[in-house]
Amino acid sequence: MDALTQGIAIGLTRQVRVITALTIREVRLRNSKHAFSQLFDVLEAIVFIVVHWIIFTFMHRQLLIGDSLLLFISTGIFPVLFFRTMSMKAAAAVEASKSVTSIPYIEPLDYSIARTFVEFLSFSLLFTFFFAMIAVCNESRFAIPSNPIPILHFFTIITLFSFGMGLVNSFITYLFPLWKFIYAFVSRVQIFFSAVFYIPEYMPPQLKYWLSFNPIMHIVAVFRTAFYPTYPTHLLSLPYAYSCAAGVVLLGLALERALRNHRHQ
Repeated sequence: MDALTQGIAIGLTRQVRVITALTIREVRLRNSKHAFSQLFDVLEAIVFIVVHWIIFTFMHRQLLIGDSLLLFISTGIFPVLFFRTMSMKAAAAVEASKSVTSIPYIEPLDYSIARTFVEFLSFSLLFTFFFAMIAVCNESRFAIPSNPIPILHFFTIITLFSFGMGLVNSFITYLFPLWKFIYAFVSRVQIFFSAVFYIPEYMPPQLKYWLSFNPIMHIVAVFRTAFYPTYPTHLLSLPYAYSCAAGVVLLGLALERALRNHRHQ
C-alpha cells in the first residue's frame, strides 16, 4: 500500500511539473513577439461587452435587475466568451501538441491542460480588474460579488465543461477539419441562447423549458447569483450543470485516448 501511495505521489508530482513547465512555455511563446499577447482575446471580450452596452443604452433597454446595464451585460457575456475561448484553445492545443510530445512524459492532454490554464488565468485576472473598475467608477453597487460560493461553483463548472468540450472538438476536427470553423460560428451564436441579455425566468413557459437544457444558461445563472442576491433561480440546477461538465470531460478523455491510439498506429 505504501509503495502504491508513493508511486501515485511521484506520478502526480511529475504531472504537476510537466503542466507547470508547459504553462510557462505557453506564456513565453505568446509574448515572444508582442508583450501580453495572451490578453488579446480577453480585451476583445471586453470590447464586445462595451459595444453591446453602448447599443442597448442608446436603445433605452429596460434594466431587468440591479442598478447597471453594463454589469448585467458583463455578467452574461463573460461566462459565454470564457467558455468559447477556453474550449477553442483546449481543442487547438491537442492539434498543436506535436511540437512538445517528442519530449519524454509529455502527452497532448498535458498541453491542452496547460493552454486551458493560461486562458483561465488571463480571463480571471483581467475580468477581476474589469469588475473592480465598475465598482471604483460607482457604475454599480453590485460589481463586487456578495457571495463567493457561486463564484467557486462557476469557475469549477466552466473550466471542466470548457476543457471537456475542447477535447471533444479536437476529436471531431480530426475527423472533419471544417468543424473548427463551424464550432467557432456556433459558439458565437450561443450567446443568444444562454440568457445573456435576458432573465430566463421571465420568458414564456415553452421557451423556459427548452432553455433549461442549455448548460451554459445554468453557468450564466450561477455566475449572476454571486452579484445579485435576488437573481431568480427557479430554472437553475447545479447538479445538472455539474453532470453536464463531468459527462463532457469523461467523453472528451475517452475520445482523446482513442485519438492518441489511432495516431500511434
